[in-house]
Amino acid sequence: MDKLRFAMSAESRACPPAPAAPASPCLPLLVVDRSGGAGAHRAESASVALAVARWPAALGAAAFALLLLGAVLASRSWWAASATKAAPPGLAPPTQVLALGRLAPQGELRLLAAPFGAGDAPVAELHVHEGQQVAAGARLVTFGNSEARQAALLVAERQLASREAALQQAAREVSSAQAQVAAELRRAELVARAAAQDYQRWEALAAQDFVSATALDQRRTQRDEALELLARAQAGQARHAGDAATQPDLRLAQKGVEAARAELDRARQDLAGSVLRAPHEGTVIALRSRVGERPGASGVLEFGDTRVMTAELEVHQDEVRHLRAGLPVSLEASALDTRLQGHISQIGLSVGRQRLTEASPAANTDARVLRVTVQLDPASSARARSLVGLELRARIALAPVAP
Repeated sequence: MDKLRFAMSAESRACPPAPAAPASPCLPLLVVDRSGGAGAHRAESASVALAVARWPAALGAAAFALLLLGAVLASRSWWAASATKAAPPGLAPPTQVLALGRLAPQGELRLLAAPFGAGDAPVAELHVHEGQQVAAGARLVTFGNSEARQAALLVAERQLASREAALQQAAREVSSAQAQVAAELRRAELVARAAAQDYQRWEALAAQDFVSATALDQRRTQRDEALELLARAQAGQARHAGDAATQPDLRLAQKGVEAARAELDRARQDLAGSVLRAPHEGTVIALRSRVGERPGASGVLEFGDTRVMTAELEVHQDEVRHLRAGLPVSLEASALDTRLQGHISQIGLSVGRQRLTEASPAANTDARVLRVTVQLDPASSARARSLVGLELRARIALAPVAP
């Protein structure tokens, strides 16, 4: 024991305590006491305690090293991504653009709804069948209110005929009245002129005392009566003067005719609203309603001009910059034995959400696309005429870029 104390005191003098660095204590030298096992046991316990005290520091250092390694890897990944984004200008330009599309008639496929005048009337008669080619204005569908509208049209036509007859009768009456007034005026003018002349003659005789004053008064009375009759005739002439169309009775009859014509026009429009006609030359693609059914929100039938077929493509917004009108396009689908050929005829102006997707579960379903129209060549258009709405895949060959 004296030897052990001496050794530890000597070690203390050789390595004095350093309070400024408690995290790194100066380790005591292990002195083995050959004389007994008690000293060795205490030294072994001190060594184990010291090793346990070192573990938190070692774990902290390891965690710090892992964080540093992760930061380095993340930095390298970011620089790699930045280098990838900056790489496309140096890459070779693409040679083709892939897109999904659908066959459609030129001018788009139209869903024809019931006319406004049809109301909620059911379909009474179908005049066409699917696949039938029709001319512009051809009757397609007749609705159930057509017979009532036809009857209303007949009533309006008869009403107009009656009003026109009344107008003609009023015109004849006005003409007759004008002629009668003119004749009365001429007669009154003659009577007044004769009475005035007769009075002048009698007035001269009375001045020479050849006639009595009483006789002269009678002639004056006759002259005044003739002048009054002339005034009444002139007033009647003023009432019937001018064009016959300005006469009150005639104007009233004319307004009746105009009202009847307006009613006839409305009846004709109502009748036209009970019949669906072809807006232009084309083909009946599909019938959406049958006889006895009321047309729904989906319309009555699908209609389009299939003589010239097109393909409506959805091109991703990032690929549109490579496209221009006239580029050749190849179209394929499992329902086609050969590829269809065409060229870009129109590039849309607005970006929207895609409507067509691949069958793969990993396909993107929320891409932003631009609508591109492809004009098919005559041979391809003839093959695609009976496949309206077919989904297909398109390959747009890009023109080589000049160096």
